[in-house]
Amino acid sequence: MTPINFEDSTYKMLLSMNPLRGLKSKDVEQIIDISRNGCISRLELIYRILEQQDINVATILKRRTAALIGCDWEIRKRDNASKNEELNRLADEQVAFLNEQFGRAEDDGSLIEAIKTLESAVFRGIAVVEPIFSDRGLERFDCYDPWNFSVDPCTHDVYWNPKAQDMVGFQKSLKKITGTNCIISFEEAPVDGLCLPIYIRSYFGEESWARLIARRGLPNCIIVAPPLADDKLISFTEAARKVADGGNGALPNGSAVHTERTDPGNSQAFQMFLEHQQKQVVLAGTGGILGSLAEATGLGSGVADAHTDTWREIVKMDAFKISNLINQYVSKKLLDAAFPGQERLAFFSIDTNLPKSATEVLDCAVKATQAGLEIDPVQLSEMTGFKIRKVQSVPQTISQATPEVPPRIQNAEVEQPTTTEEETPPEAPQEKPAEEVVENTEPKEPVEEVKEKASLLKAFDTVINPIRHLVGKLFQAKSIDEEKQILEDINALTKKIEQQDENEYIAAVQNMMEKETNEQEP
Repeated sequence: MTPINFEDSTYKMLLSMNPLRGLKSKDVEQIIDISRNGCISRLELIYRILEQQDINVATILKRRTAALIGCDWEIRKRDNASKNEELNRLADEQVAFLNEQFGRAEDDGSLIEAIKTLESAVFRGIAVVEPIFSDRGLERFDCYDPWNFSVDPCTHDVYWNPKAQDMVGFQKSLKKITGTNCIISFEEAPVDGLCLPIYIRSYFGEESWARLIARRGLPNCIIVAPPLADDKLISFTEAARKVADGGNGALPNGSAVHTERTDPGNSQAFQMFLEHQQKQVVLAGTGGILGSLAEATGLGSGVADAHTDTWREIVKMDAFKISNLINQYVSKKLLDAAFPGQERLAFFSIDTNLPKSATEVLDCAVKATQAGLEIDPVQLSEMTGFKIRKVQSVPQTISQATPEVPPRIQNAEVEQPTTTEEETPPEAPQEKPAEEVVENTEPKEPVEEVKEKASLLKAFDTVINPIRHLVGKLFQAKSIDEEKQILEDINALTKKIEQQDENEYIAAVQNMMEKETNEQEP
C-alpha cells in the first residue's frame, strides 16, 4: 500500500481538528448517511475523538480490550489428529511450526497490537491488519487506522485511502485491498455508532443543566444605594456589581443588601436523563448494566452473576471471531507453504478459559467439604493465593465443616464429668471368698477435680459458646471479607482461654461442690 504522507497539510489538519466541536444531531445524521455510501473517513475520525472524550465509551473499550489481551493464545490440534499415529505426528509438527511463527510476531509486540486492532472493529465498524511474510514465514503484523480506508457500499470491497478523502464516488481512483493478504474485520452495528447520538444528547443535556444552575441555582443579590451624588454613583455601581457577583468590596454607609432565593427547578430531571443515557452506552458496549456499573440491586448476587456470564460470553465471541480471521489469513497460508498438499491439523486459538477467582474457589471448597469431601490445603492455597494451614482444635478456614459443639451450659450448672479411674484389683488369695476382695482404687484428689471442672466451665464460658455463635454467622456471611473477619474472631477466642484468670472459675466450682455436698447430707 502507498505510504501515508504525514507532512501533507490537509492530512495533518484532519488529525489535529476536533470533529465533535459544535456537532449537532442533524450533522451526525448527515455524516452517517455519507458513510453508508462508503465515505467513512470523517465518521472514523469522529469515533476516534469520541473514544477519547466520552468516559463511558473509553472505559468499555479498555475493559473489552484488556479482557481479550489478558487471555493467552495457543496453537491447538484438531480433533481428527488423534485418529492414527501418523496424523498425530503431523499435527505435532504443525503445532511446533505455528508456535515458532506466531512467537516471532509476539516477541516484537505486533501480535498483541493486531489483536487490539481487530477488536477495535467492534467499536469502529472496520479494522485492517496486514501480516508481513518473508522467506522464513511470518515476520510481523502492520496495523492501520480505519480513516485511511473507503468501503464500497454494494460489494463491501475495501480501498486504501491514504489522504483520508471523504467524497462520494472517488473509490475508483483508489487501490483495492480486498483479496490481498490484509485481514479485514467488519462490524454491522459498531458500538461507537450507537453511542455517538447518545453522546450528543448527553452533551447538550449537561450544558442545559449547567445553564439552569448558573441562572437559578444561586440566590439573586439586590443592593440598594444610599443617597449619593451623581459623580459618586458610577464608582458605587462598579463596587456593587463586584459584591453582587460574589467578589470582595466595600459599600458606603447607608447601603442595603437583599438576597432573593430562587427555585432551581426540577434539576433532578436532568440527572435522571443523563443516567439513562449512561446506561444506554453501557448496555450497548457490554450487554449488561448492573454488572458493569456495579449497582446495588438488593436481589442477591444472581442478577450480577448473570451479567458477568454475559460479559464472558462477549469476550468468548470476540476471541472466536479474531482467531478465525487469523487462521483464515495467516495460519492457512503458513501451513500450505510449509506442508504442501497435507491436511491442516493445527490452528491458532485465543484461550478464554480464565482461572476462577479466589472467592469462587473458596465457595467450591465449602460445598465440597459439606458434601463430605476433603480438600488439599496446599492445592487450595495455590489456587486462592492465601496461606492456608490445617488446625485441628478450631476451624481456621471456611472450607472446614461445622465442629461438633457440646450443649450450652445454662444457669452456671456444670454436668459432672465422667472421670476414668484406673482399677487395679489385687490378686485374690485362694482361701478368701470372691466377695471379700477389695478393689485398690485411687480416686482423684479434690483439688485436681476442682481444677478440671473449672477448666471445663472456663472453656464453655469463654470459647465454645461464642464459637457456636460465630460459626452460625460464618455460614450466613455474604462476602469473603466478612468470612475472614469471623475467622479472625474465632482465632481471638481460642487465645482468650489462655489469658483468662482461672481462679474465679475454681472458686465457682468449689461453691457448687459444697452446695452439692450439703444437699446430699440428711
